[in-house]
Amino acid sequence: MKNLLLTLLASLALNMSLHGQGMTYAVQDLVFNKVSYNVFMVKIDSATINRFDILENKNQLPHSEFIGSVLNDSTAFTINASISDSVCNPVGYFVKNAMQIKSANMGDGNGNFYLKPNGALLFTANDAIICESAQISKYNGIRLGIQSGPMLLDNGAVNQQFTPNSKNKNIRCGVGISIKNNGRYLLFCISNEPVTFYDFSMLFKQEYKCKDALCLESAGCAMNIPYLSSATEKFPGTICNYIVFR
Repeated sequence: MKNLLLTLLASLALNMSLHGQGMTYAVQDLVFNKVSYNVFMVKIDSATINRFDILENKNQLPHSEFIGSVLNDSTAFTINASISDSVCNPVGYFVKNAMQIKSANMGDGNGNFYLKPNGALLFTANDAIICESAQISKYNGIRLGIQSGPMLLDNGAVNQQFTPNSKNKNIRCGVGISIKNNGRYLLFCISNEPVTFYDFSMLFKQEYKCKDALCLESAGCAMNIPYLSSATEKFPGTICNYIVFR
């Protein structure tokens, strides 16, 4: 795991007061199947889960301007939260501060959001959940929630709509849940070069042994990672909503 040691030591030093016995978060860059990725991994517990939030870019500022002037925190992690329409309204399920702003979108249409099954990333007071959109209603006490798509992995199975030899390649970002050393970790990944949905899924399945993983965005991805340079730091477009970890 390239560069993991130094970045892990930095993470441990910064978070010793919260988790003296183990890792709170770690950052990593790696090459998997000849594609370069950046990774941000957070241990799932009540302390870390409550450090996540969703920031809305209500003025539709360019990414670099929003990160520099609104967020203005070089130690914060950010990544796309939800797929939005042309005026920055979320296309699917969206919950912030335990208030549902939009219900789950189970409809059909064009674009990656509608590539079924799609799914959701949910945060409760002490847990993180990735599930198919049809399963959202089974969970209570949702503090933050976004619907995106498509699902990359569902209970360990790669989405059947993906093919190994697909010519549909793009920069992609996603999230999975990895279980290792009797701990659960929320894993955010972005490719630094175009990749197929199938190969992106295999990163979560083979490298991190995830059972469930969700694509957050393609083409319009931007992931800012503390202490690690990312290829999308200077992303020129606008991102409507961000998942933030401080």
